[in-house]
Amino acid sequence: MSFQALYKGSRLIIGNPDGNVGIITLWTKASEIAKKIDKNNYAVLGQLFSAERGLDLLVRNLLANPQIQHLIITGVDFSRSGIVLMDFFEKGFHKGKTDITEKPCWRVNSEYEGYIDLDIPEEDLNQLRASIHAIKVQDITKFDFSSLKEPKQLRKKKEFIKKEEQTIKYVGEDIGYIVRGKTIGEAWLKILDTILKFGKINATHYDDQQKEVINMLSIITEEDPHNFKFEEYFPGDEKHIKEYIPRITRDVKGGIHQNEYTYGSRMRSWFNIDQVKGAVAKLTREPISRAVVISLWDQNKDLTIGGSPCLNHIWLRIRDNKLHMTAIFRSHDMFEGYPENAFGLRSLQEEVRQQVISGLKEQGRNDEAGIKLGSMVILSQSAHIYDDSWERCQKIVEKYIRRYQWHMNEFDPRGNLIITIGDENIIVEHTSPEKETLGIYKAKTAIEMRDILIRENIISLIPHALDIGIELMKAELAIAHGLEYLQDNPIELQRRKR
Repeated sequence: MSFQALYKGSRLIIGNPDGNVGIITLWTKASEIAKKIDKNNYAVLGQLFSAERGLDLLVRNLLANPQIQHLIITGVDFSRSGIVLMDFFEKGFHKGKTDITEKPCWRVNSEYEGYIDLDIPEEDLNQLRASIHAIKVQDITKFDFSSLKEPKQLRKKKEFIKKEEQTIKYVGEDIGYIVRGKTIGEAWLKILDTILKFGKINATHYDDQQKEVINMLSIITEEDPHNFKFEEYFPGDEKHIKEYIPRITRDVKGGIHQNEYTYGSRMRSWFNIDQVKGAVAKLTREPISRAVVISLWDQNKDLTIGGSPCLNHIWLRIRDNKLHMTAIFRSHDMFEGYPENAFGLRSLQEEVRQQVISGLKEQGRNDEAGIKLGSMVILSQSAHIYDDSWERCQKIVEKYIRRYQWHMNEFDPRGNLIITIGDENIIVEHTSPEKETLGIYKAKTAIEMRDILIRENIISLIPHALDIGIELMKAELAIAHGLEYLQDNPIELQRRKR
């Protein structure tokens, strides 16, 4: 029987299709491992990035291919998916719920999360465990494949087709969405909500589908890098995220092969220069510079060799004594990737700020050293959610986003509008966030004032615009019927005293 994948076939490398060995390379590139070993030693080779998302599909592929009797786990285990996979075979599983959405599932008996859908019967999972010999190998290039032990029993072919997830469909802009949040958690929920509603469904080269928004701009204004808010609804817990952060802030190697990297190694050593150190030096010399750029894109390799970095560009700018950061991702998994990426970048932003301040003080420029942490902007050129996460994202959004959707939850950064009436006119005073008067406008009707405000372009948030629309109509009615008008209060149904 030849190996045939039910799922993610385009991500797998086939060696000897009639073989009985499967190799899981975790976060290490499967193609790099395949170059180092004889293809006759294995039937199929692939990666397992996440046990929460990938274990269920791996199990379905194994059940559909009973000729696989050995499973070798190797490579870099950034997400602990290898630990979970070994725990599945060695320690088993139990009926439980997923941590975030509380969806009933089979949970691996492990310190880390690993889920399998309940449509796969318990007896089939136990037969799979008994019919596969799973081992962990540090360096597979030196492994003796003839030493593999036979499993306790054989199994029959079983195909379990995963139920397709249903998502909400909306119509929206073709390109370009903006999301704002005080914290990473707030921004992330709004990102998921936006992509689930307005993302276009299209195929990927990974043999699955995605909902995608092109050019999503997310702005985080207040996340404190010294007191991160690790929300309970994130796909990774606090420990996982803290373990990830050095992969952006430090020169951490990506794996065991020359072409593997982390974002940190791309910034710190890939081009034989520490770009972060260079950025600090330039900001110290020229705090007003607009040319402080860190590039992760290798123009000599990344257009021709697979596995190019998703994070391509970081721009740093000091303005009004605040250090702002803009990061650009060419491709961005907004479910699992965005939160840990954002925490890592915020940590890097704070590190740069502190080092610039130290540099200025060392030079005796204390009057320039009062730099505060500004906003972090992330431009995700392909902001997407893969189809195996749609249902989980939908449940997270439904459960948690309401805490950020209260009426007028955000203050409009373009200012406030104070509405009064006088001399049969609607009067709008435009004030800054610091209460400074920026302009005063008068109109006879709500429609006339609407047109003035559109022309002046002084409203940036949809909730603010809707609120002002209601207030303008109330003000016009108050003038027409001689009623008292007080903004944000109901109109009393009695005549205004003259």
